[in-house]
Amino acid sequence: MKKILIDTDCGVDDAVAIMIALAHSEIGVLGLTTVSGNVGVNQVSENVLRLLPVLGREDIPVYRGASRPLIAQPHHAAGVHGSNGLGDVELPDAGKRIESAGVPDGLLRLARENPGLTLVALGPLTNVAIALNLYPELEELLGEIVSMGGALERGNVTTCAEFNYYADPESVQVVLDSRVPLTVVPWDAAVKIAHTEEEIRALGLGDSKAGKLLLDMHQPLFAYIDKVYGARAAMFPDPIAMAYVVKPAIARKETNCNLKMEPTGSPRRGASVRQQGNRLKLIMEIDKAGFQSILMEICNLA
Repeated sequence: MKKILIDTDCGVDDAVAIMIALAHSEIGVLGLTTVSGNVGVNQVSENVLRLLPVLGREDIPVYRGASRPLIAQPHHAAGVHGSNGLGDVELPDAGKRIESAGVPDGLLRLARENPGLTLVALGPLTNVAIALNLYPELEELLGEIVSMGGALERGNVTTCAEFNYYADPESVQVVLDSRVPLTVVPWDAAVKIAHTEEEIRALGLGDSKAGKLLLDMHQPLFAYIDKVYGARAAMFPDPIAMAYVVKPAIARKETNCNLKMEPTGSPRRGASVRQQGNRLKLIMEIDKAGFQSILMEICNLA
């Protein structure tokens, strides 16, 4: 079993990625950590605390993390993900509460108990950077970081920057400068396998509880994508990153390289500058049919 910890700024696509992880028995989710991103960290935490019981996994601990980036002012995406980050879907409060420990201490404890665990980072890398700075031993304890972020071609916040890396480029650079094995799934890979609303419905997801939740949460996002790109569609950035964690073989195009981040004060803030080297693995293309097969497993959730 692959043991993972999920660091999330729980918006719509994060929620689907969490569903994917929980739907696969070969993945053991040890905990979730929350970070400011799509919405503020308090709302992110509330989203996770409500989502896990709906999915039948109220046993998983949740740790609240950073409320803002290291240097930059907070940048959110409520206009894309709805006012609450979950497409304005109101999940019931089942009474689940946040852990007393913060993210760095929670991450360190889980890493000590499970050396070699995979940290799946679905939002800005603020928590990860802080934890690595506070506890350098994490560089030895973590088996890998899989980060959804960055754009090598066109971004989704600016022409050159993707949301997660734009939100906190300094934290990305801290992670790049660390010695933890790193895989990056950029925005480019998500754009290549965009799904229209019709394609998603044709999969039959609406026949299950989790699939219906996916469709309900995506309504504001479909409307936003329609306004910007002219089609009711979803890019699924975080879900494809999680699908890669579940089954790395779905990567159709990958390469090793180095990246350097354009910092907050740069006109190209958050741009991922590709350089020669082998610091990280970059996943540039995902098999669409393979991803759909993994996505469909969420229909088996409670």
